[in-house]
Amino acid sequence: MRVTSRAPSVVLAAALGAAASGAVIALQGRINGDLATAGTGVLVSGWVSYVGTLLATALVIVARRRTRAVARAIREGARWWWFVVGLCGIPIVLSMALGIPLVGVAIASVCAVAGQTVAGLTLDARGVGVPAAIRLSGRRALAGLVALLGLGIAVLGSSGGAVSPAQGVAIGVVLFVAGAVLCVQQAGNGRVVAATDDPVLAGLTSSLGGTVGITAILAVAGLAGALDGVTFPPQWHLYLGGPLGAVITIVAAWAVRHLGTFVLTLTVITGQMLTALLLDLASAGGLRWSAVLATVAVAGSAALVVERRREAVVAVLAGEGGDGDDDRPAGAGGPR
Repeated sequence: MRVTSRAPSVVLAAALGAAASGAVIALQGRINGDLATAGTGVLVSGWVSYVGTLLATALVIVARRRTRAVARAIREGARWWWFVVGLCGIPIVLSMALGIPLVGVAIASVCAVAGQTVAGLTLDARGVGVPAAIRLSGRRALAGLVALLGLGIAVLGSSGGAVSPAQGVAIGVVLFVAGAVLCVQQAGNGRVVAATDDPVLAGLTSSLGGTVGITAILAVAGLAGALDGVTFPPQWHLYLGGPLGAVITIVAAWAVRHLGTFVLTLTVITGQMLTALLLDLASAGGLRWSAVLATVAVAGSAALVVERRREAVVAVLAGEGGDGDDDRPAGAGGPR
C-alpha cells in the first residue's frame, strides 16, 4: 500500500491552526479582562463575549449561504447535548476575565491549560471527541507532566505580582478547573463535527447554549442587585472578544477531530503562551521569569506529541503494528 501524505499534512495543518487560535485566545482574554475592569465587571464582560461569538458565528453561516442547510440539520438531527456543551465554556470565560487583570495573561493561560491537559488525556483515552480512543502512552504522560510542571512554576511565580501567594494559588486552582471543564466542550464539539461534518454548525450550537446559560446567570445576578454600577466603556475594540471567540470555537471544533483533545490543548497553548508573553511584555508589568519558563515547558510538551501524532497517522496508513507506546488509536491495526 502506498502511504499518502494527506492525513499527516492534515494533522500538521490542524496543529498550526490550533496554535494560531491559541494566539487569538490570548488576545481575547486580554480584551475581555480590559472590558471587565473598564466598567462592565467580569459577568457582563463574559456575557458580551458570548453574545458576540453567537452573532459572529451566525454571520459566518449567512455569508456561506448555508442558513437553510444549518436550520435543517438542527431541526432533523440536533441532540440536546449539542447545546449543553456550550455551558462548559462559561467558567473559562469568566475566570480568565477575572484572573488576567490580577496575574497577567501568561500566568492565567498556563493555569488553565494545566486543567485542559489532565482532562484532555482522560477524554482521549475514553475516545470522546475523536474517531477512536487514543491510549495513554509514555510520551503523552511525559508531555502532560511537563505541562503540569509549567503550572507549578507559573503559580509560584505569581506571588510577586499584585496578589498574595494565597490569592495566586486560589486563582490558579479556579483556572485549572475551568480549563478542565472547557475540554468537555471541545470534545463535544468534535462529536458534533463527526455527525455533521460542519465545524461552524458546532460553533453555532455550543455558542447558543452558552449564551442562554450565561444570560440566565446574568438575569439572576441582576435580580440580586449584583449589576448595580455596571457601565459600558465607549472604546469599540473592547467588544471584539465575541468575534474572536467564534474563530476559536470553529477552529477547535475542526482540529480536535485530527489531533485529539490532549494534542489540541498543547498546540493551542503554545500559540497562546507565546502571544501572552508579547502582551505582557507590552504592558507596564513586563515579563515574569515564571511566565517564560512555563511557556518553554508547555511548548516543549507540545513538540513532544505533535510529531508523534503525525508518525502514528503514517503508521496507520501503512498498516504497521504499534509498539505499545504511541498515539495510535487503541486497538488500531491496518486500514479496514
